[in-house]
Amino acid sequence: MKADNRSAAGDLLNDLAEQVSVAAREALGIPEEAAGALGTDVAMRMIEQWGGQQLYMPKGVRIEASKLHLEVYEAWTGRNHRALARQFDLSLQFVYRIIKVMRKADLNRRQGDMFGPASID
Repeated sequence: MKADNRSAAGDLLNDLAEQVSVAAREALGIPEEAAGALGTDVAMRMIEQWGGQQLYMPKGVRIEASKLHLEVYEAWTGRNHRALARQFDLSLQFVYRIIKVMRKADLNRRQGDMFGPASID
């Protein structure tokens, strides 16, 4: 049985570099050589920033939930809670909860903090 000399961390960094390279090529149209250099640079920055630490990589459930919440909120007309529950396969109560949280966040974003630091626009 041959020992595998690769480390999981090395595989993670190599994959990170590759994923950044692919994303740069696909999303930004960056040439392959420049995209590869960018991927390597990002991996090296991660080593500098996080090297020596154990890293837990979540599966992105919050990001997916945020996308869903935004989709529900954007589809909300004010009177279509039941339709949204059916459309997104959610309970009616959960749709109400999403709308409540998203409305509050939207209102806070629009109004700003009266007692926070002043911004100069």
